[in-house]
Amino acid sequence: MKRLIAVMILFIVSLTACTAFAEAETAAEWDFDLSLSVVTSDYAVLVNRDHLLESTDVPSNLVNVNVKKRSSAVVQLDAVVAAALETLFADAALVTEYVYRVKDDDGNWEYTTFSDSDGLQLLLVSSYRSYNSQYTIYNNYLARNNGVDDGISSPPGASEHQTGYAADVISVDYNANNTYMNSSFYQTPEAQWMEEFAASYGFIIRYPEEDEEITQVPYEPWHLRYVGRDIAGYIKRTGETLEEFTENWQAALAKFLEDGGDIQAQLLLESTAGPTAVESTVLDVYDEDGDPEISLSLW
Repeated sequence: MKRLIAVMILFIVSLTACTAFAEAETAAEWDFDLSLSVVTSDYAVLVNRDHLLESTDVPSNLVNVNVKKRSSAVVQLDAVVAAALETLFADAALVTEYVYRVKDDDGNWEYTTFSDSDGLQLLLVSSYRSYNSQYTIYNNYLARNNGVDDGISSPPGASEHQTGYAADVISVDYNANNTYMNSSFYQTPEAQWMEEFAASYGFIIRYPEEDEEITQVPYEPWHLRYVGRDIAGYIKRTGETLEEFTENWQAALAKFLEDGGDIQAQLLLESTAGPTAVESTVLDVYDEDGDPEISLSLW
């Protein structure tokens, strides 16, 4: 009998311990709008003047990008990013009509319609750049700009191009009529189409207008940064910069850990869940203006 009682006590103690462990496991919940695995992915990395890359940071899976380029030089991106950009270029060429805005002589915005059977013709200007290349570009820019760092050129380590996740994209027409890229590119159908649909392909307009104080970079409607469709959709919905997004999810992570959350357990839990990737495709259906309809689900 004593042995039976001892076994029962041991069983109760073990059961109590298991219950306490289970309660501890469920005490903290990850309650950010996106999964922990998404916000901690490599594609979510924040790169700016306060978060520098090392000179030894080189993407491991660079591939040549098969799109129309401004230069005959080899251009490369991360393999996933390259595939997304190639799809974006191909889908843009299907858009034969598009309503966009331009400024009139008095500075007022008015709507006009792009119409061309060849569709929107995008042009890749810049993609992956090494730390050393950025060093040369930055110092050459300073030399031309009387030593003034006005934010237009990023110092080495602060350029997203070093990640292999960023691409500068303009249009064939804009390139033919402009020597330098500036904010006037926004007044093109290509720029506004990218602003509207880039998130569908996993890209954000990294340096939005009027957010220079946050990003430390002037408005660049041509600079696409791949973050994945989940994050891109979230940023499009909230209007946050990548800096603000990063600050928010990291605050959520700090709270999660403070409440006793376990990062590895959470990642394991998410790995067993079904896929939640945003689906977005250009359909073989045309609207009244002749545009291919885009099935876009961002959140």
